[in-house]
Amino acid sequence: MNLKPKLLPVFVLGICSLANAQIINNGIIKITTNTNVFVQDEYTNDSSGNHVCDGNFYLNSNFVNNGTTSASSGTTYFKSATNNLLTLSGTSDNANFYNLEIDVTAADKKGVSVANNFALQVANAVHFKSGDLRLVGEAQLIQEHAGTDNNTAVSGKLLVDQQGTVSPFQYDYWSSPVTNGGMFSLSGGKFDGSDAVINAFNPTQILFNSGSPYNGLPSVLDGGGNVTTALTINTRWLYKYSRGSGSYAEWIALNGSSTLLPGEGYTMKGPNALTAKQNYVYYGLPNNGDYQFAITTGESILLGNPYPSALDAEKFLNDNISVVESLYFWVDGGSTSHVLSDYLGGYAIRNLTGGTPPSIASPLISGIGTSGTVTAPSQYVPIAKGFFVLAIGSGNVVFNNSQRYFKTESNRLVSQGSNDLDASNKYLRIGYEDPEGFHRQLLLGFMPNSSADLSYNPGYDAIQLMTREDDVFFIIDNNPNKQYAIQGVNGFSEFMEFPIGLVISEAGTHQLMLDAVENFTETVYLKDNLLNTTHDLTASNFEINLPAGDYLDRFSIVFQPAETLTTSNPELEQTLVYYNGENHIVVSKPSSLEVDSVDVYNMLGQHILSVSENLKNQNKILIPFTNSQGVYLVVINSKSSKKSTKILKY
Repeated sequence: MNLKPKLLPVFVLGICSLANAQIINNGIIKITTNTNVFVQDEYTNDSSGNHVCDGNFYLNSNFVNNGTTSASSGTTYFKSATNNLLTLSGTSDNANFYNLEIDVTAADKKGVSVANNFALQVANAVHFKSGDLRLVGEAQLIQEHAGTDNNTAVSGKLLVDQQGTVSPFQYDYWSSPVTNGGMFSLSGGKFDGSDAVINAFNPTQILFNSGSPYNGLPSVLDGGGNVTTALTINTRWLYKYSRGSGSYAEWIALNGSSTLLPGEGYTMKGPNALTAKQNYVYYGLPNNGDYQFAITTGESILLGNPYPSALDAEKFLNDNISVVESLYFWVDGGSTSHVLSDYLGGYAIRNLTGGTPPSIASPLISGIGTSGTVTAPSQYVPIAKGFFVLAIGSGNVVFNNSQRYFKTESNRLVSQGSNDLDASNKYLRIGYEDPEGFHRQLLLGFMPNSSADLSYNPGYDAIQLMTREDDVFFIIDNNPNKQYAIQGVNGFSEFMEFPIGLVISEAGTHQLMLDAVENFTETVYLKDNLLNTTHDLTASNFEINLPAGDYLDRFSIVFQPAETLTTSNPELEQTLVYYNGENHIVVSKPSSLEVDSVDVYNMLGQHILSVSENLKNQNKILIPFTNSQGVYLVVINSKSSKKSTKILKY
């Protein structure tokens, strides 16, 4: 039954028209469960069209989606014995299927091509029966089901592009979005994509050499731009990283036939090509479903995005918040040598607060210097991107389909790399530059919808992976042994103070500056605790020439000038503020001191209490205080000055 096209079982609202050998849906088409519909010619779901497929929809030609699509069951078949290439495209830039099957059996078959910048969303499974599925450019495949991989294959694979460095001296960190028989190897799954535009379904397998010379070799192309000899990768630079504490010996050498698990990261240098970027094609079955990696507190591991779509770093971190707190991305700073001591580069960081660029020479940092090319990582990790994680607890690092997200690299909101979702957040980017021109950026985030406070908060505070000999970092919980590049807190108060550490190994001019602000309008000061002075970073950079040493308690980021922070009133200096253990804050002062108001803040910077009545002509002011136990900041305001005191409610 149902071997011929029938419209009776199909619930149709609107208009289906036939024009120029095309079928166009201008209304609503609903294909019900257990119903088969066959379309011989190109099918267009127009901008006003709503295509609902809960049954089986067979396409012999192209699918153009300019409207909306949905499916809760059934399968969409790209099935043709006459057309060797079928396309999926449209101005909607997406299509939603429940199941998808590729079954192209025509002579010189290719398969199905998904247009650039298009999101192919499959709720359940993809079945490769015959022919390949080609993601062109920045097209992505997203699967939404929970649990393990349920894709199947008889014949056919997925092809997806990604670009890397061309330099033979510079590393990329990779992670494959495909496998070949459940594992990935470069010799079976990574191909030369130099001619992908003209040979989208027929990439050439990359070549390998070992030993000297240690540089790779670029592709050889004919006059039509076709690869005649594939690029060569030197296996000397292929490594993965085992679980470990950071020893160099924990890097494990690979070769072209070494196998890697989905989500496992690896390193590779470029082929010495002359182009701006080297295009590669990953060719295999798409990774899909759940993957996990065991890790122990204090260990690090090189992982990466395992999917043929972007990975939402925020969702990934929230799913793993008891185990890891941040992602670390290697960024080369322009290395021109294979000698380890000559490597230039550092680790960009991403966590729930936002992202920071690596510490590299300042002209390369976006917004710093004159030729910025390096930005902070965005919330969305690109296809095939590798990254380190550091374990803050023991357990499993998990990947799952709920972490997948459609976001192209050209549209990842990477201008500053802060939280890409919550516009209520405020950010400060504190910069430091050493005499050699290396630039470090610290990120301070104020996020009213978070639970972060002034203490250490997993996921919101990020350790620097590599601290240079001359560097700067946040100090949290008065522990200078842990050096943070990112600190996140809930809300903002002008009374907040954020200690920073400065380590100096080289005499010369060291600068602290305000790189950028986001949604932040208050003045930012650098406080010198030794000199009891403040410098307005909003107005100008702070320059200082200090002897070599560790300055771990001298500097802080504050939001009031020195004259406000310090007490010039001798009577105010004599005032004592404490908690009496009986649900009262006590302000003991000289009778001659006129107090205008008393304000109380919690350590999130939130205003808790304000008292302005009956404060004059009293030696001892008792303020009822029944809040929960913890540390609070009490601010005494007089006409000409103010005094801040921390108290402990117990």
